[in-house]
Amino acid sequence: MDEHRRIAMKNACILDFGNTRVKWAHFSEGTLVQALEDDEAWQAVQNWSDQAHWLVAATGVVDEEWTEWLEAMKQNRPQHVVHLEFAEQIPIETEYDSIATLGLDRLANAAAVLAEDPDSTWLVIDAGTCITADLIEGGRFCGGSIAPGIDLRLRAMFAGTASLPYPEGWREQAAQGVAIQLGTDTESSLLAGAIGGAQSELSERIRSFESEFPGIRVAITGGDAKFLELQADLPTFADPNLTWTGYYHVLNRILNHD
Repeated sequence: MDEHRRIAMKNACILDFGNTRVKWAHFSEGTLVQALEDDEAWQAVQNWSDQAHWLVAATGVVDEEWTEWLEAMKQNRPQHVVHLEFAEQIPIETEYDSIATLGLDRLANAAAVLAEDPDSTWLVIDAGTCITADLIEGGRFCGGSIAPGIDLRLRAMFAGTASLPYPEGWREQAAQGVAIQLGTDTESSLLAGAIGGAQSELSERIRSFESEFPGIRVAITGGDAKFLELQADLPTFADPNLTWTGYYHVLNRILNHD
């Protein structure tokens, strides 16, 4: 391919095999148009017929059914499938010492904020199964922290004690608004501890990074980010689809050898 000729992706599909879910997203002309999970993701790929470039990010376990589908896809369209299994495959500079164990989603988030503003220093907070807070400085992924997510905190208290319950449907309660500092019964106290504790932890982490890196920008993403009230600490860039966008930019970089 001529080094000056770039691959333009009309359609791009991302498959993300995570720790707990399989997720699929479709980009058209660089815009996210659909994102599905688990059974809906499976049906979407079975019904897909358009030409597209595919990125498969396999952080978690890929079961037999998905493995057979993926191998068939790679055999039928070898030029259109990028299969990521290791962080070393992602073309982003990093100072991480154990790159072999670095989660693909953390580098995808870095790719997204670098596409948004490559000149800024970023703190990227991803509130999912775990809560990660990563520093991107000078275009390089510098590392960060990994802590239990809100649901993991609740499950740990349930598993580690004899009498504390697991609050089923806690996300629905949190969406309606809960007092994250003062619970008035056991269940609301658990939510105050898990959600309020995570929020306080992240607020202090943001302040620490702001002190060391004046002008730092904060990006917030992840399925449980909406339950955290972090916007008051710093001007933030909140995008629930940040990881999807990052994977799209990773695919574009790989295809165009950037």
